[in-house]
Amino acid sequence: MSAARGPLATLLAWEAVTSLGESAAETALLLRAGLVNVAPSRFIDAAGERVMMCSAPAIPPHLAGAERAAALAQLALSRLVEAIETPRRPVLLLAVPMPFAAEESSTLGTEGHAFLESLRAGLPSSLKSVEIEFFPFGRAAGAVALRRALQFLGEDRLVIWGGVDTWYDWAALEALEQKDRLLTGANIDGVRPGEGAAFVCLGPPTRPGVRVLGLGTGREPHPVGSEEPCRSVGLSEALAAAVVPLREAARRTNCWLLDNTHEAYATQELQNIIARFGDVIGLQTELQMPLKELGDVGAAAMPLLTVLGAEAWRLGYANDAAAVVTGCSPDGARGALLLGAHDGFQLVEKAAWAS
Repeated sequence: MSAARGPLATLLAWEAVTSLGESAAETALLLRAGLVNVAPSRFIDAAGERVMMCSAPAIPPHLAGAERAAALAQLALSRLVEAIETPRRPVLLLAVPMPFAAEESSTLGTEGHAFLESLRAGLPSSLKSVEIEFFPFGRAAGAVALRRALQFLGEDRLVIWGGVDTWYDWAALEALEQKDRLLTGANIDGVRPGEGAAFVCLGPPTRPGVRVLGLGTGREPHPVGSEEPCRSVGLSEALAAAVVPLREAARRTNCWLLDNTHEAYATQELQNIIARFGDVIGLQTELQMPLKELGDVGAAAMPLLTVLGAEAWRLGYANDAAAVVTGCSPDGARGALLLGAHDGFQLVEKAAWAS
């Protein structure tokens, strides 16, 4: 288990591109309205049926794979820097798809380098010299990238944390189907392919705004596809580290932003968690699972869920002053965050029922 708690950082600005919108605000509002943009893709599965997926309409349909991921990131980053003063010594801590890594390595492989080349070619001028570090670890990559991002906050730099991923690529879809994890009419125990990019400009915790209060990581010894049953060991480790501030304040939260998809494995993992964290799960809790509507956004999951939580506070429809975010990768990596509204949850706050 690895833990960090705070306040650790402040979210100064954020942006996202998804299958529902070209901005964080559009995505949040349409998601809240119950819209789903799932449609037949140009890809054909083994049964001869079109793969149903959630793709971003802002990205041309002829782009796929690494080139498409780069386009998603460029669009979101371009919108983000519009809300930022002149960037100074920018650094980008970026969660990317697991296939972008070289075999048995965390460094970029051939596809990863193709992504990097496409990404840099289309970045806004203010980010042309940005230093980029990559984290190809699936849906939990956001937690690892955030931990690294925190190390830059003491420097006079523009720190951007985020992620990008896409299933709009036949090689990725074929690999998913071969593992019997592709959601189809005949297989309801699977992943609905999606795509997205989300980025956050981070500042020191002394700045006003939405704050990162806790961060944890863990590893599940029996991930999806294992013959042994999942005991939720890794996610329990990550959550236990992230929610320490809640437990120290004898406080619960009703807002849980989970990266669950349609897979039964994710449901079973969550069932184990509920009993272990009953002391911090609010009595009016909403277990929100946006990826069921947006499609699986892979490495963009934790940054995107963080952005959705921040938008809920900005737009005034959040159901709590604290929020928990999770990220679970297919290889067993697990991550969790605790967020707090700038005018809400404080670490010293004591719940009335606990006094």
